[in-house]
Amino acid sequence: MPRIILDTDPGIDDALAFCLAFASPEVQLEAITTVSGNVGVGLTTDNALALVNLLGHPDVPIARGCDRPLLSQTVEATTVHGENGLGGVILPKGGNQPVEQHAVDLIIERILKNPGEITLVAIGPLTNLALAVRREPRIAQLVREVVIMGGALFVPGNVTPTAEFNIYADPHAAQIVLHAGWPIRLVSLDVTTRTTLQQAEIEILRREGSPVHAFIEQALQGYFTRFAQHGQPRFQMHDPLCLAAAFQPELITWQEAYVGVELTGSATLGKTVAYLPPHQLPGAPNVLASVGVDAASFCALFVERINQTYK
Repeated sequence: MPRIILDTDPGIDDALAFCLAFASPEVQLEAITTVSGNVGVGLTTDNALALVNLLGHPDVPIARGCDRPLLSQTVEATTVHGENGLGGVILPKGGNQPVEQHAVDLIIERILKNPGEITLVAIGPLTNLALAVRREPRIAQLVREVVIMGGALFVPGNVTPTAEFNIYADPHAAQIVLHAGWPIRLVSLDVTTRTTLQQAEIEILRREGSPVHAFIEQALQGYFTRFAQHGQPRFQMHDPLCLAAAFQPELITWQEAYVGVELTGSATLGKTVAYLPPHQLPGAPNVLASVGVDAASFCALFVERINQTYK
């Protein structure tokens, strides 16, 4: 059973990853750490607190993390996720509060105390992870695995023509994390953009009628309303697929690769540059890169688990 620290910037698809995590018996969610990304860290923290209340797990520790990138300018994704990050859906506030410990300190402490047992699942910008591994390099040898939603290896980016949002939002942190020497699975746009919830699957969720189903339907409908003019009738399951890769990696086809981040190009900042055979790698492989996905099986798994868990 993976013991997971979920590093996140909720975010609609982050919220769906929360739903899947608590609906999956394979997952033991140790803690949630928040970071600035889709919206500012104040909102991402509030959203995480509200989501664990909605999902019936208010006791999961939530630690607030970094409020800005290491070096670059702050970017947000409110045009995608709405001003509050959850598609405009307002969730009730519970009585739970973040722990006093900073997210970076929590990540370090939990890995040091549980060598070989903690999986980091990062579904936002990588600022917290970069600072953690720089402050305490030993965690790179003591973590079980790092599973990252980020990058666009052989497909266009989603925030610039060449860059994926999580990497672009803090490219210097991403470069540190990708080259820290820990085992990484990189779940990129190459597979997440092929893994989508369609209207028929959303209708199945709508019919169930629980508060969780209602939240998912409302958040996704808000997304479709904002993007109707772009003809996007499907929702790309970036973060839920990344979460699933931590406990069912066989859903994805993996290949060893060397991946770096472009830090100097004015038009290509944040681009992930991947070397796979037959190209000569400039160094030892540093990630298992996602090169294929059984999207239908994942979406069926997601819908089934949500419907079985949240009545």
